[in-house]
Amino acid sequence: MNERNQSEQTRNVLIGICSVGAVFVSAPACVAAFVLGRLLRRRHGWLLTAAVAGVGVTALFYQSIVGEMGRALDALESTNRPLEPGAMAAAAWPHMRTWWFEAIGIAPALALFTEAVRSKSVEEQHRARDRARERRQERRERRARRALGAEPERPGNGFELGRHLAGDRLLKTSRGRAQMLLGRMKKTTLVVGAPGSGKTETLLRLAHGTASVTDWSVFVLDAKGDEHTLRRFDELMRHAGRTPLMFPQDRYDGWRGSGREIANRLIELIDWAEEGGGTYYRDLSVNLVRLACTAPQGPPSSSRELLDRLDRNTLADLWAGTPRAKDLLTFKDEHVAACRHRYQAFFDAVGGQLDGQFAFEDADSGYLLLNELLYGEETSKLARFLLEDFKQYVAARKQEGHQVLLIVDEFSAIASGERVARLVEIVRSYGASLVLAPQAYEGMGGDEAASRILNAAHTIILHAVPEPEPLIRAAGTKIEIEASVQHDSGRSLDVGSARAQHQYKVSPNDVRALQPGACFVIGSGRAQKVQVAPTSTTGIPRKPQVGSEEPPASDPPVDIFKPPDDPLQL
Repeated sequence: MNERNQSEQTRNVLIGICSVGAVFVSAPACVAAFVLGRLLRRRHGWLLTAAVAGVGVTALFYQSIVGEMGRALDALESTNRPLEPGAMAAAAWPHMRTWWFEAIGIAPALALFTEAVRSKSVEEQHRARDRARERRQERRERRARRALGAEPERPGNGFELGRHLAGDRLLKTSRGRAQMLLGRMKKTTLVVGAPGSGKTETLLRLAHGTASVTDWSVFVLDAKGDEHTLRRFDELMRHAGRTPLMFPQDRYDGWRGSGREIANRLIELIDWAEEGGGTYYRDLSVNLVRLACTAPQGPPSSSRELLDRLDRNTLADLWAGTPRAKDLLTFKDEHVAACRHRYQAFFDAVGGQLDGQFAFEDADSGYLLLNELLYGEETSKLARFLLEDFKQYVAARKQEGHQVLLIVDEFSAIASGERVARLVEIVRSYGASLVLAPQAYEGMGGDEAASRILNAAHTIILHAVPEPEPLIRAAGTKIEIEASVQHDSGRSLDVGSARAQHQYKVSPNDVRALQPGACFVIGSGRAQKVQVAPTSTTGIPRKPQVGSEEPPASDPPVDIFKPPDDPLQL
């Protein structure tokens, strides 16, 4: 212990002597070194580069500095008043001032020296060891991938998401601007946030950014019935050179695909009993719908034609002369009528909105607004129908190699978590990307469905929510040093201890305190705090729409982080 104290004292004396020498050589350099050390404490590479450059520049002034020191000494000797410090300082000051500023280039070297010799806290030492271990691990992984010829795919281009605020550099970050790369957008993204947290603005940012830098088709399925967001989406897509189609203004064609595919979509409309005696009637209705859709004459092309086919005599005519005609004899008239009434109630509620002219394959972008005030209790059924059609579109009707992005806002209100979990697990292999946006963890359809969705999500964008604990676990933990101090009746004994503790990288309280537009981007065991940039069509060059000869509009440049004139619907 004594040897350790003596070593510490010797070290402190040497540091003191060096500090006095540094102040003599250039006091302004010492002040600048203090500032640089605080600003670039973890940027040792930058400090080393600046130190080499600064020492090189100072070396150019070496002769001048030595000359000014000699002239200062001559000025002190010529004063003949050694007992008057003021007079001596006044005589030497002009020369000291000159060499101090000529030697200011040594400031980065002084900052690097100070950082190297200063006493580190237990927490700083632990973090330094963690960073060194992570760098070694990354180098080993890169060498292993190169040896196996398995270099990861380059993520390609992307678009700006917002400003980096703190945390890991999960997103590509340059000059404080965090960029969402397309390689990340190709995988499932989860955007979670309470009302007013900025979730809708983030979804618009993702949609507009994707449409601006890619040829992907971009669709939004919105269960809130928010017409203001629909209008903003339309403006953003047109600004990106797209021609968006808007449901329900543009009626959807729900009768694309084979008869079996249409039957599967129609089966999704009804909340069938899963157990008990109701399953018997479920099976009867499923068989009736399949008979109506897979008749030899082809599938129905409208809701009216389907309802006409859900009749025992009509079905008998459609299947006349086939083995299936005998199956129709097992159906009672009341069974057929009950099935028909169920579907008639639904199609009466949607008012022909599924008998239109466009489907997913006909548009480069689209917004499907499901207004609960308009469709009532049929809203969730319509959503299930559209989600099933999207799944069939990407699997069978989408052009091979073409990428599609579907944003599902408030999916907990329109489809069960189990259905969405299955959708997430299926569509990515067909070149489709999903962005799912519930208001909270509980909105993902129960623990099992939520767990499946979280495991499939490559990126989580987490805005303010009251209970973030189930979501922040995806960011992993970090080692924090927990210190304690011994005391005697409240009087410190200057003796303490420290221990390493695992803590979440993202604090639940930090999530709860997020301001509107701020979020944590979580993925790959890392977390980055970002302020999402508001979407705005001003200051961004407009792309001409396909087939239009109108020249791009020239809007005046503005700061994209300035909120738009209209209040944001967050």
